Amino acid sequence: MRSRDEVRALMDSVLTHVTADEAQVDYEFEQRTGTRFAENAITQNASGASEQITVHVVFGAGEGSASTNRLDADDLRQAVARAEEIARHAPANPEYVPLPGPQEYGAVPEAFFAETADLPPERIADDVVRVIDPGKALGYAASGHFEVAAEAEAVANSNGLFAYDRRTRAGYSATLHGPAGSSKFSVNEDNHAAIDVGRLADGLLAGAVAAQDPVAIEPGDYNVIFEPLATAEFLTFLLYSMSARAADEGSTAFAGAVGTKIAGDLVTLRLRTDSAALPAAPFGTAGLAVRPVTWIDRGVLTHLHHDRYWAAQQGVDADAARTPMFMDGGERSVDDLVGQCKRGLLVKNLWYIRFVDQKELLLTGMTRDGLFLVEDGRVVRPVKNLRWNESPIVFLRNAVALSRPERVGTRPWVMLPGVLSEGFTFTSTTDSV
Repeated sequence: MRSRDEVRALMDSVLTHVTADEAQVDYEFEQRTGTRFAENAITQNASGASEQITVHVVFGAGEGSASTNRLDADDLRQAVARAEEIARHAPANPEYVPLPGPQEYGAVPEAFFAETADLPPERIADDVVRVIDPGKALGYAASGHFEVAAEAEAVANSNGLFAYDRRTRAGYSATLHGPAGSSKFSVNEDNHAAIDVGRLADGLLAGAVAAQDPVAIEPGDYNVIFEPLATAEFLTFLLYSMSARAADEGSTAFAGAVGTKIAGDLVTLRLRTDSAALPAAPFGTAGLAVRPVTWIDRGVLTHLHHDRYWAAQQGVDADAARTPMFMDGGERSVDDLVGQCKRGLLVKNLWYIRFVDQKELLLTGMTRDGLFLVEDGRVVRPVKNLRWNESPIVFLRNAVALSRPERVGTRPWVMLPGVLSEGFTFTSTTDSV
């Protein structure tokens, strides 16, 4: 991996060849080592590194881009020439916004760990075996993808902006299938050492055993306890629908909603830059500095995402990023939320989520990897998966209790709690497992 100074020198050399009115140069480096497994056997190992430079140039308001993964001087010069040739023949972009100037980047917690960048494949294989073996003894089948990566990215432009960031990532996801039920985990950390594989394997096995032989129940409105992974799958659709432009144009559920209460008092969604548990990048779109943002404050919608064009139209600052997304939670566990539920369903995971009505933010999907009936504060039996139709806005409006936030998924995007919410609508049964 190139150092900050080496990357800056490389990008400065690209900018010396530019004759366009404006130019932005993006640098990306990725080194990945990953293992896929299925039916209790490793099926693929992959390891490699890649570098890429993308040059984006502007003549007037005509734009052109070119990319290359060959970073010697001649190839970089040719990439600039290709981008400029495209820009000279491109029609003017009516939404063109001039590139930003130098930024002041705030300090963010460390997200690069050399021991993760240098983790040998044998360690990943050992982790896979630790996940496979417990279920294999019962005749269950494990599958998944374990990966570690080291990444660097940088942005430089002709207005004097330069930004560089590097980070590591370990993303582990596994599913364990028994004869009639499954369980899953999906986690990521910046430091591989922070992943407790033994605990994950134990939870995966326990979840799969508990999910066997589910019984059918009638669809309808149920109180639900979403585990953090299910919360993440659901609320990602909310976050990426929170566009200021779409709301101002009247095409989303957030039209005219800024400053109004759209969720329960417990709900606060924000982008944080100070969390060591999930460090934010220092910069985002076009090299803009990432700043803290509160999207929803105790149920009140306080801000929507402004891209560079819409921010310029509205005379406000652009938002550099949407993630990482944090949702405030409590000190309780998911088990505590179950204990608070008189009757409802414990939802482990969701999948096949699609829009029913994008303007109303109404979604449909199915439960997956364990669905359990809760009665009198305890899990009483596994039940067959159900299809649901619901809006994340309604889900958050009806939230009555939250657990501790957790970092879930295989990428560093979200840190969310489990949620106890009332009146979640399940529409039909499904034979999915």
